[in-house]
Amino acid sequence: MSQKNTSEQAPLFYAGVDGGGTKCRAELYDPSGNLLGAGVAGSANIARNGDVARQSILESVSAALKHANLPPEALQQTLVCGGFAGANLPSASNVLKQWQHPFHSFYFTSDLHSALYGAHDGANGAVLVIGTGSCAAALKDGELIQYGGHGFLLGDKGSGAWLGKQAVIHTLEAIDGIQQKGALATAVCNHYQAHSATELVDKLNQANPGVFGELCPIVLELANQQDPIAQAMVQQGSSYLSAIARKAIAQSDGQLVLAGGVANALQHQLEADIQASLTASTHGPEWGAILLYQHGAFTEGAKL
Repeated sequence: MSQKNTSEQAPLFYAGVDGGGTKCRAELYDPSGNLLGAGVAGSANIARNGDVARQSILESVSAALKHANLPPEALQQTLVCGGFAGANLPSASNVLKQWQHPFHSFYFTSDLHSALYGAHDGANGAVLVIGTGSCAAALKDGELIQYGGHGFLLGDKGSGAWLGKQAVIHTLEAIDGIQQKGALATAVCNHYQAHSATELVDKLNQANPGVFGELCPIVLELANQQDPIAQAMVQQGSSYLSAIARKAIAQSDGQLVLAGGVANALQHQLEADIQASLTASTHGPEWGAILLYQHGAFTEGAKL
C-alpha cells in the first residue's frame, strides 16, 4: 500500500473508518490491502459531540484490532484515515486537527467525501446518503460538490431522524387536537411510553437525532400499510432526496450510488429518473478513506 514520505517507521496496519451520526465502523488492512478485521462503535458526528466522536473512533479501531487478534499496543502501529460526519465544518475539523490521538498517524475528511470516493473508485459520480441524516454529492474531476447535509436542526430532510421528527411533530399536534390522532400518533406515544404532550416533550426536548431515528421504521411500515399521514411524510422526504440527487447526477455527469442505513428502505420511493441512474457501489466508505489517503487528499491530525 502506497504511503507518504515520513521519517518515522512505516505503519504495520491501516484502518479505514466510516464515522456517521449513529455508528462508527473501522476496517483494518495490512500494507498489501488484505482485510484483517472490522469493528463498530457509536456516533462519530464531530460537529455534535467531539468527545463522543473521538471515543467512537478509538473504540472502532480498537475493536478491529481485537477482531484481527492483535494486541491493543498495535494502535501505535496503525495509520488511521477516515471520513466523519460534520468534519466539513471548520469548527469540527479543528477538533480533529488538535486531537492527540494514540495512532501511528491520523488523517480525516468528511464521511460524504470517503463514501463518494469509495463508491466510484475515485472516478466521477454521485452519491445520495440516506441514514440518520441525508445529503447528496458529486465528484467531478476530483472536486466534491455537496447538496444538503446541513444537519438535524437545519436540514437532513428525508432522513431517518427527519422522518422521526415529523412523526413527533404530528403526534404533538394530534394530542393538542389540531390533527386527528391515528395509527402514527398512537405508535409514537407507545414507542416512547409518553401519552401527553408534556411527557413527550420532556423525553425528546434534549434528544439527539438517533433517538428520533428510532421512529423511522415505524413511519415506513405505516406508509407501506397505506397510512395517509405516514405516506405524506415519506413522499415529502423522497421528493427532496430526488431533487438533491438529480443535481448531483447532473453535476458529476455520472451515475448515482445510494448509501446510508435507510437507503434500501427508501430506494423504491425515489422518483423514476433517479432510480434509473442507480448503480452498485465499487467500494465501501472504509476503503474509500484508504484510497483518499493513498491519493494524498486528507487533512492530518495532531501527534500524541
